[in-house]
Amino acid sequence: MKKVTNILIERESHPAKVGPRITALRESLGKTKASFADSISLDRSTLTKVEKGEAGLDIAVSERIAYIYGFGLDFIYRGELDDVPFELRAELVNHLNKARSN
Repeated sequence: MKKVTNILIERESHPAKVGPRITALRESLGKTKASFADSISLDRSTLTKVEKGEAGLDIAVSERIAYIYGFGLDFIYRGELDDVPFELRAELVNHLNKARSN
Protein backbone atom coordinates (compact mmCIF):
# COMPACT_ATOMS: atom_id res chain seq x y z
CA MET A 1 0.00 0.00 0.00
CA LYS A 2 2.81 2.41 0.82
CA LYS A 3 4.31 2.14 -2.68
CA VAL A 4 0.97 2.92 -4.35
CA THR A 5 0.43 5.92 -2.10
CA ASN A 6 3.91 7.27 -2.82
CA ILE A 7 3.38 6.89 -6.56
CA LEU A 8 0.04 8.72 -6.46
CA ILE A 9 1.33 11.52 -4.30
CA GLU A 10 4.54 11.90 -6.26
CA ARG A 11 2.74 11.97 -9.58
CA GLU A 12 0.02 14.50 -8.73
CA SER A 13 1.46 16.57 -5.89
CA HIS A 14 4.95 16.92 -7.28
CA PRO A 15 6.01 20.57 -7.65
CA ALA A 16 6.39 20.06 -11.40
CA LYS A 17 2.64 19.32 -11.56
CA VAL A 18 1.46 21.86 -8.98
CA GLY A 19 3.44 24.76 -10.48
CA PRO A 20 1.57 24.93 -13.81
CA ARG A 21 -1.74 24.67 -11.95
CA ILE A 22 -0.83 27.67 -9.81
CA THR A 23 0.22 29.62 -12.91
CA ALA A 24 -3.03 28.74 -14.69
CA LEU A 25 -5.02 29.59 -11.58
CA ARG A 26 -3.33 32.99 -11.29
CA GLU A 27 -3.73 33.74 -14.98
CA SER A 28 -7.40 32.71 -14.98
CA LEU A 29 -7.92 35.27 -12.22
CA GLY A 30 -6.17 37.92 -14.33
CA LYS A 31 -3.56 38.52 -11.64
CA THR A 32 0.08 39.45 -12.07
CA LYS A 33 2.64 37.45 -10.11
CA ALA A 34 3.15 40.41 -7.81
CA SER A 35 -0.52 41.02 -7.05
CA PHE A 36 -1.26 37.32 -6.59
CA ALA A 37 1.74 36.77 -4.30
CA ASP A 38 0.79 39.79 -2.23
CA SER A 39 -2.84 38.67 -1.97
CA ILE A 40 -1.86 35.29 -0.50
CA SER A 41 0.98 36.65 1.66
CA LEU A 42 3.68 34.82 -0.25
CA ASP A 43 7.09 36.15 -1.16
CA ARG A 44 7.18 36.96 -4.88
CA SER A 45 10.37 35.02 -5.50
CA THR A 46 8.83 31.99 -3.80
CA LEU A 47 5.80 32.21 -6.08
CA THR A 48 8.13 32.24 -9.08
CA LYS A 49 9.86 29.09 -7.81
CA VAL A 50 6.51 27.38 -7.17
CA GLU A 51 5.21 28.23 -10.64
CA LYS A 52 8.42 26.90 -12.22
CA GLY A 53 8.08 23.66 -10.24
CA GLU A 54 11.32 24.34 -8.38
CA ALA A 55 9.67 24.53 -4.95
CA GLY A 56 6.68 22.91 -3.33
CA LEU A 57 3.62 24.87 -2.26
CA ASP A 58 3.11 25.02 1.50
CA ILE A 59 -0.30 23.76 2.60
CA ALA A 60 -0.96 26.98 4.56
CA VAL A 61 -0.54 28.98 1.35
CA SER A 62 -2.85 26.60 -0.48
CA GLU A 63 -5.44 27.09 2.23
CA ARG A 64 -5.22 30.86 1.74
CA ILE A 65 -5.75 30.40 -2.01
CA ALA A 66 -8.77 28.21 -1.30
CA TYR A 67 -10.24 30.70 1.16
CA ILE A 68 -9.63 33.84 -0.89
CA TYR A 69 -10.30 32.56 -4.42
CA GLY A 70 -12.43 29.43 -3.97
CA PHE A 71 -10.02 27.00 -5.63
CA GLY A 72 -9.97 23.79 -3.60
CA LEU A 73 -6.96 21.84 -2.48
CA ASP A 74 -7.98 18.93 -4.70
CA PHE A 75 -7.37 21.12 -7.74
CA ILE A 76 -4.09 22.48 -6.45
CA TYR A 77 -2.60 19.14 -5.43
CA ARG A 78 -4.48 16.65 -7.62
CA GLY A 79 -5.72 18.62 -10.62
CA GLU A 80 -9.42 17.96 -9.92
CA LEU A 81 -11.48 20.46 -11.92
CA ASP A 82 -14.54 19.85 -9.74
CA ASP A 83 -12.68 21.86 -7.11
CA VAL A 84 -12.54 25.00 -9.30
CA PRO A 85 -15.17 27.77 -9.28
CA PHE A 86 -17.52 26.93 -12.15
CA GLU A 87 -17.27 30.37 -13.76
CA LEU A 88 -13.46 30.04 -14.04
CA ARG A 89 -13.20 26.47 -15.35
CA ALA A 90 -13.14 27.25 -19.08
CA GLU A 91 -10.53 29.99 -18.65
CA LEU A 92 -8.45 27.76 -16.40
CA VAL A 93 -8.52 24.86 -18.87
CA ASN A 94 -7.39 27.24 -21.64
CA HIS A 95 -4.41 28.31 -19.54
CA LEU A 96 -3.54 24.72 -18.62
CA ASN A 97 -3.68 23.65 -22.27
CA LYS A 98 -1.50 26.59 -23.29
CA ALA A 99 1.06 25.63 -20.63
CA ARG A 100 1.12 22.02 -21.85
CA SER A 101 1.74 23.04 -25.45
CA ASN A 102 4.78 25.17 -24.51
